[in-house]
Amino acid sequence: MILSLSAQANLFFATVVAGAVIGFIYDALRIFRRIVPHKGIFVQAEDALYWICVIFFMFYVLMIKNSGEIRFFTVYGAFLGMLLYFLIASPAVHAVSDRVIAVVRYIVCLFITILLTPFRLLYLPLRGPVKKTRYFIKSRFKKMLHLCKLYVKMNKKAIARNKRILFRKK
Repeated sequence: MILSLSAQANLFFATVVAGAVIGFIYDALRIFRRIVPHKGIFVQAEDALYWICVIFFMFYVLMIKNSGEIRFFTVYGAFLGMLLYFLIASPAVHAVSDRVIAVVRYIVCLFITILLTPFRLLYLPLRGPVKKTRYFIKSRFKKMLHLCKLYVKMNKKAIARNKRILFRKK
């Protein structure tokens, strides 16, 4: 299909915008990875899923704008859109996201602190008796373990004696 010059310009502009959208979505994925750290295999799986979605998105854009025809300038437009996004808008998006993440973390920590304050106030007066009780139980537990070890040693000797008695030649 032959496109007029204005249709080609519109198609190029649409692919540049699609490339910028693709770059923004990848930035969102990178911000998500910053919030929730991932292991290498999950990062690779996310990237593979991302690129599969990008392929379908670009196919959809080309189907709507150009009846599915792939032209060199459409591929160039998508890469140009991604490059422009990463050079111009990405640093600002990361700066804003870093501040938003810091504010959200501060609010969550403050909320958890507020929720745990009554338990802290209960712990402060009970800290001394709890430590003394823990020391008392720990010392008794050590004595019980020591007695158990002695009991096991005595049982081993008794079992060995009984085996000698049972398996003695007559």
